[in-house]
Amino acid sequence: MRFVIATDIEATYSELRKSWWGDPNSLHIDCWGELKSADGYNIHIRDTPSQSSEKLYFINLGGYDPLQFTELHENTFIVSSRESKAKALALKKVLNWQGRHKDYVHEIEKASCINDLVQNKSFYIHLEKTDNPTPFSFVCKYTPLKTKS
Repeated sequence: MRFVIATDIEATYSELRKSWWGDPNSLHIDCWGELKSADGYNIHIRDTPSQSSEKLYFINLGGYDPLQFTELHENTFIVSSRESKAKALALKKVLNWQGRHKDYVHEIEKASCINDLVQNKSFYIHLEKTDNPTPFSFVCKYTPLKTKS
């Protein structure tokens, strides 16, 4: 999973190549999307810091359903002032899962503060409360990114 800011998907390729840790010839995109809103907030990228204490978190949860022969995952974006609160809010989204991940609990497999990730690139996330969020849409398409020769 990579979070990249760009004007279009092709503009992400260079950054994705730089951050790839494996065989350069195996680099590919399985799915991508443009996140415009999350958790009741519109997302704006600016070059100045936000004054808000609210941050955008990506949470990956794992669990099981006894009717499915697979491990389930729920990827969600949560707006919160603290990571611990973001995790608690994310867990509420999967309370209907009948099975649990290891140790009989829903497990937070990954929590990332997107604000911190993009700030390292001199971008800042500004969150604006909205009653009309843009649904997250994504494209699932295997796209190999061959190394430049």
